[in-house]
Amino acid sequence: MSIVVSDTSPIRAFHFLRQISLLQRLFGAVIIPPAVANELIHPAHPFEPLDLSVIPFVEVRAPHDQQRVAHYANSLDIGEAEAITLAAELGALLLIDEIDGRAAAAAAGIPFVGVLGVLARAKREHLIDEVRPLIDRLRTELRFRIAEKLYKEFLEANGEKV
Repeated sequence: MSIVVSDTSPIRAFHFLRQISLLQRLFGAVIIPPAVANELIHPAHPFEPLDLSVIPFVEVRAPHDQQRVAHYANSLDIGEAEAITLAAELGALLLIDEIDGRAAAAAAGIPFVGVLGVLARAKREHLIDEVRPLIDRLRTELRFRIAEKLYKEFLEANGEKV
């Protein structure tokens, strides 16, 4: 299994869906930087705090290159900045959904995937039967933003009805 670093939103989304074990089954361990841990433990309203001690496969590790973190923090939130830096340092796949963070990762040559990509892989590997109910819950209950066009294309690509 490959090394994976995660930003806040994928951990939050899979925990909300009660599918956090998918991350362990697909990736083994998931590494998060301290700022992401802080965002999960002390979230902004309306999110609920997450007890990371009940997710034993999540490891908190700080990035070393604080100059790079500061560079990314000029245009991204600190969690994204630390996650991108840590993924670069470890040569890891990055779990991230935010558009600006994905653009920064792409510019740095860091491979990334978001919640939709993880769900698609989980379905391909027969870990889940359907993606639509999970995506619908994210959209309606967690206010997870997915453009309507992407939503329809994603469902079709995964063999589900629009």
